[in-house]
Amino acid sequence: MSEVPWKLYIFKYEDYPEYSARITGHYAGDMLIIEEEGELSEEAVKLIKETLGIGDDARYFNILPSQVLKIPIEKLPEKDRKTLLSAAEKLDSESKLHVEYRYQPSFD
Repeated sequence: MSEVPWKLYIFKYEDYPEYSARITGHYAGDMLIIEEEGELSEEAVKLIKETLGIGDDARYFNILPSQVLKIPIEKLPEKDRKTLLSAAEKLDSESKLHVEYRYQPSFD
């Protein structure tokens, strides 16, 4: 059985101006944009949770830009390190990383 993927996303908040809101019939304000960045291994997620003090049973959690520096990047498997660093480079003060358990059943 393959490893259960943990998905890594960037949650970014963009201004949704009033004139656009009127045209589309939505409310003005912040709009959440979700970008999928890749997958993280169980090993990487466990290390991140331990470092940030997140419970083992958490099925999803956020990583703020200020918390990225606390993660011991050198201890992560290389693929996970590249994925996390690539996503972290795209963060700004109005965004955060989101890690979520994504169960995908196999019908083989």
